[in-house]
Formats: sequence, C-alpha cells, structure tokens
Amino acid sequence: MSGTTVDLPTGAPAPTVKNRRARRAFALVLAILILLLGLAGYLLWSALRVPTTVSVGKPLDTRGIEWVRSIYGTSDRTVDLFGQTQVAVPGNDGTIWVTDVSHLDSLMHFSADGRYLGSLRSTDPSMPISSPSRIAVGPDGRFYICETTLDRIHVLWPNGKDGGTFSVPQPVSVAVSKDRIAVGSVSGFAVLDSKGKPLGVVGSRGKGADQFDYVHGIAFGPDGSIYVADSYNNRLSAYESNGDLRWKMRTGAPSNSAAISNNMLSSKTPSDTVLKGGDTLQLPLGLTVDGAGRVVVIDMYECSMAVFAPKTGKLIGKYGDVGAEDGQFFYPVSVSYDSGRDWFTVADAMNRRVQIVRIPGSSSGAGGVVATVGRAMAGPLRACMFPLLLLLIAIVASLVTRYVRRRRSGSENQARHSE
Repeated sequence: MSGTTVDLPTGAPAPTVKNRRARRAFALVLAILILLLGLAGYLLWSALRVPTTVSVGKPLDTRGIEWVRSIYGTSDRTVDLFGQTQVAVPGNDGTIWVTDVSHLDSLMHFSADGRYLGSLRSTDPSMPISSPSRIAVGPDGRFYICETTLDRIHVLWPNGKDGGTFSVPQPVSVAVSKDRIAVGSVSGFAVLDSKGKPLGVVGSRGKGADQFDYVHGIAFGPDGSIYVADSYNNRLSAYESNGDLRWKMRTGAPSNSAAISNNMLSSKTPSDTVLKGGDTLQLPLGLTVDGAGRVVVIDMYECSMAVFAPKTGKLIGKYGDVGAEDGQFFYPVSVSYDSGRDWFTVADAMNRRVQIVRIPGSSSGAGGVVATVGRAMAGPLRACMFPLLLLLIAIVASLVTRYVRRRRSGSENQARHSE
C-alpha cells in the first residue's frame, strides 16, 4: 500500500484564491454602498428638518405657509442675483421659468430643486424677447410671453425657435389650456383659439360694473372655466367655458378710487364689497388654480395668498404674512401652481427672490401620492438615488452570478455522472 496513489476526479471543483478574492471584493463594495446609502438618508433627514424659529428664537409667523425653498438668482454672486422678480411658472417637466427686471431679453430656467439650468432666448435676431413680464407654458411646451410695451404675445418654442406673435393691446397676463389662450390686458381680457385667432373680448377700461382696470391675473379651471383678477378695481370674476358669467364680486376697496386728503392717501370702501374686515383684499395681482380646483390669489399689499371656492367665489382662507424670512412675502406679484409637486411658485418681488411654498388642501385626492413623490424627487431624496441604484445593481449582479455558478456546477455534475 505504500506505493499506492489516489487520483482525484478530474471534474471535481476546488476553491481557488481568485474566487475568495472576488467574494471579498464584492463584500467590500457592498459595504461601501450601504454606508453611502445610510449617509444619503442622514442628509435627507437633516435637510427635511425645517426650522420653525428665526435666529433670534422668535417663532416664525407664516400664517399657514409651508416653505419649501427660495431661489435668489442664477448664482450666489452679487451680479447674478435677481433685481425684481416678475413671474415664476412651472414647466411641463417640473422645472421653473422666471422673468426678472434685470433680464430683459431672456427667460431664466431652474430645476425643481433651484439649480440654474440656463437662459432661453430667441434664435431669430429679428424677433428677440423684449421686456418679458408674465408668461405661460402651453401643453406642447411653447412659451407665451407678454410683451406689454409692444402690444403683443410672443410665442417661443423650447429650443428658442420663434413661434410667431399675435396682437393684444397692452397684455399683462396670459393663460393657456389645451385648445384656448386667455390674455388679460389693461382694459379687460380676450379669449383666443390655439392659433391666436380671437374668439371673444370681454370688457373695456374703467370702473363700471362691466369694466376692468388691469387684469393682472387670469387662469383656466379644469372644466374650462376662466378666472379673472381685476387688480385696480379689486374684483374677482369667474366665467363658464362658454363665456357666461358664473360670479363676480368686489373683494375690497379699489385702488383706483384712492384720493389724497390732508396729505393722506385714503380709499373709501364701496357698498358693493362682498368681503368685510380682515377678509378683504388690498391688491389682487396674480391668480392660479390649484390641484383641488380652488382659485388662489396673491395679494401684493397684504403679502398673502387668498383661496376661493371655484363654484361660488366664497373665501376659504388666507395664508402668508409680510416679512423677509422663509415663507414670508414682501410685495409678491404673481403665483403659479405645479400640480405634479403640489406646490406654488411665487414671484416675491421686493424680496428679490422666487419662493416655492405649499398651503393646506391644495392637492386633489388622486394626485396626492404622485405629488408627494414628485416633491421628494425634486428635493434631497435625489441624493439617495445614485447609491441606491448602485446597491440594486450590486444585488442583481450577485444573484445573477450565483445563478450562473449553480447552473455551471449542475452541468459539471451531470457530465461527471455520465462518464
């Protein structure tokens, strides 16, 4: 027996140093990915801890406003800060488009989390953007730009290609639906088809019951109705999709009735004012419709957002207060709503910023989950996505490797048994 040798089966698998090293390397990579994911989760938790007090310890009064973030310019350099914001509207992809008095030939583009993405200018040298004020984004992505001094609405494609113009005397607001365009002007508002052909004109300049004095706010409801803010007459009105008046009400003392007496500016409250006391508006200067179909009006002088029932015009509530802290306003001039994230973009003019805020009850029941996901993806949760994706890839790769090894081992065992 001393000279006897035992031969091992030629197909027997044997552990190798190479396999051990691969498993150790995989375990190390997996551990690093888990640590990165944990770090991203911690950063998310830290970012979501919004302070409720100002630096001096005084409770911050926002009257129901939930602040999300603010945008102050294209960078933190002094030269890149906003001068006086005029409008901030969400694009169809959730990004934000801003006009500002310091940028008279372009629209500024920001991501939902406030990063500057660039500026949009006309590619046609003969048709540059000229002093844009209010803007709207159509369902096809086209921009409708109020160029008040040129008495026109300038249409621009997302790539800067000129989409034409249509004439409207002194346009100061614009809204776009799937098949119609509504333009507010100094003397009333007009409704046009998707190609800019007039379908109807409402009003004339003045203080009368059927007259208007600067329609700074106009918006379509989900049922095709049109809501109008008659700024200096301090009136709101709602029209059915066929043009019939649904309701109209005076919401406070009209600014165009103010007079100077004993060196003091005063305005007598008219007898037809529907809202009384603290419910009155001072200067409704922007208007939008939220996910619940409610009419939301920005009041420049009161620095607040007022919410109205779309069917009756009944005041639901007011939110916001004057100040320079997060969630406070100082002469806000426009408001828009992003249904995909259930938040409002406000041009907070004299604070020289755009604020993204939320108010209670603004989302529809069906869209609440989608809006929550959209807000999360526009915020710090985005930082978690890359390590999470790497972790998922590593797990899938591990499962595939194990499956292939088992298949290979099974094939080798079958081959040995067949021999």
